Amino acid sequence: MNLHDPDLAALRAERDALRGIVHELKTHVGLTVVSDLRLDSAATTIFFRSERARAGEQPEGLLVHPEDIRRLAALAGHSDVVTDLRVGPGGSGSLTLLLRENLGGTHWSSAVLLNMREPRHLHHAIAEKARLADLGERALTLAHELRQPLFTISMANESLRLMLDRADTTRSRLHMAAARIAAQVQRAQTIIKRTLSDTRDEDVLPGSADVMDAARHSVEFLEALFDRIGIRVELDSRGLVACVDLDRVELEQVFVNVLRNAADSIQSRREQGWDGQGTITIALEVEAGQIRCMIADNGAGLPPDLAQVAFEPFFTTKAHEGTGLGLHICRQILERAHGAIRLVSGNGEGTSAESAGAEGARVEISLPLSKGMASSDVVAA
Repeated sequence: MNLHDPDLAALRAERDALRGIVHELKTHVGLTVVSDLRLDSAATTIFFRSERARAGEQPEGLLVHPEDIRRLAALAGHSDVVTDLRVGPGGSGSLTLLLRENLGGTHWSSAVLLNMREPRHLHHAIAEKARLADLGERALTLAHELRQPLFTISMANESLRLMLDRADTTRSRLHMAAARIAAQVQRAQTIIKRTLSDTRDEDVLPGSADVMDAARHSVEFLEALFDRIGIRVELDSRGLVACVDLDRVELEQVFVNVLRNAADSIQSRREQGWDGQGTITIALEVEAGQIRCMIADNGAGLPPDLAQVAFEPFFTTKAHEGTGLGLHICRQILERAHGAIRLVSGNGEGTSAESAGAEGARVEISLPLSKGMASSDVVAA
């Protein structure tokens, strides 16, 4: 069917209007479609070809912040992934990168760069979404952190039920089981209160906790889990009693998260056919006003590249089980107390390349000694 001139003109007008809308939308969200995107880690640069690139033309390059280069390198071999990058000199800009069809390593067939510039009328909506996102993260954090006290309560309750059916059960053992349940209920209440509190972090008065004492209590919380899957835990405090300015419950949260990850890693190695003795060691050192605690396991380990991104929120290697918040929570707690946490792939000896094939992993936690407590004040237990 032939279109009359007026119809043809109207169709062209609609097409031009649609092109204008698409152009405006792409401009508004800062959307750029590129092809042949490659990562050059040594140059801390991503190279790609834009839609307008001519045959034989050199690819464009974009400087990326070194920390984000490591995050991008960890996505090698993956397709249909999204990551945020700081770009430009000194990481002054930012963009969201959508990577499609991996061609091997850190080479993708196509990608979308998003550099959104929100108009003023969207600021309120974005702020509201941010509040909802914060609430969602708190809910996920709460669900993650309550799993351990609930697990301990269920195990203690089962133990109490079995003791009630035995004639040789003493009142002291019944009281011990009941006290353990009560302690975990109190712990759960404290976690709920802290997680849902609207009080700003800087307004919260820090507590004081002995590091190795918190580690021992955390091992006790997980005792049923370790017994069930056959893991031996070795504590070496070197006879030290050292305190940090951190609430004991929060410090125990850090240890419980790290120990659970270590147990999961040992289980993962066993699923691969290993039948050795699962072992987790906790060691403590004090030097130059800093407490350094090392938690090492002989589990499956992880590639060095993943060790760099393991503290990112929602990053997990447990596809259908983990929330990806455990180590992220640990980092948040420790940074508030001016501490740090580091994950070393392999056995922690030598360079990353040397330890890539070694068993297990090691988490290193560092915290300043309590205010007014010098290294010389650290005494044998």
